[in-house]
Amino acid sequence: MSPGRDAEFAQMLDEFRTSGETHVYSGHQSVAWGGYAGYYALLAKMKLGSFPTPDIVPMDSYFIKENGQIVGELFIRNRLNATLEKVGGHVGYKVRPSHRNKGVATAALHLALEKLRALGIERALVTCNANNAASAKVIQKCGGVRARDVYLEDRVEQRYWVPTGPAH
Repeated sequence: MSPGRDAEFAQMLDEFRTSGETHVYSGHQSVAWGGYAGYYALLAKMKLGSFPTPDIVPMDSYFIKENGQIVGELFIRNRLNATLEKVGGHVGYKVRPSHRNKGVATAALHLALEKLRALGIERALVTCNANNAASAKVIQKCGGVRARDVYLEDRVEQRYWVPTGPAH
């Protein structure tokens, strides 16, 4: 990610807001709702693993773009901690509503798997909310094998191990 994407980012946020999907930027990432500059600063800290809480691991983040428009985001976590082993895993992605069911998430997950393979990670943990059938389908399409679910207070998180090698 790079600076100077305020308008594009704001358009994506507006689409999530209009769809009632304000949960896509929550927790530490809720700073995004205040604008791109603050969000970019947060991501820069997270990339270096210098975020002030132990639950953040070093990660890379990318905008997913199509025809000059941000259509989503991809997060690649370089390692797991105890929290990410339950919820989150190695990869996270979000796709704005108008670009879903077009292969965007599948392409993003394929890219993440390639990058994780280059880091020496042979299988990636990818999780999704049990209510998100589309995300589960993407993970399965990329070779994900279901592992034990995690039961949280407000939801069930499905966990999948996905090979990062050529078979995905």
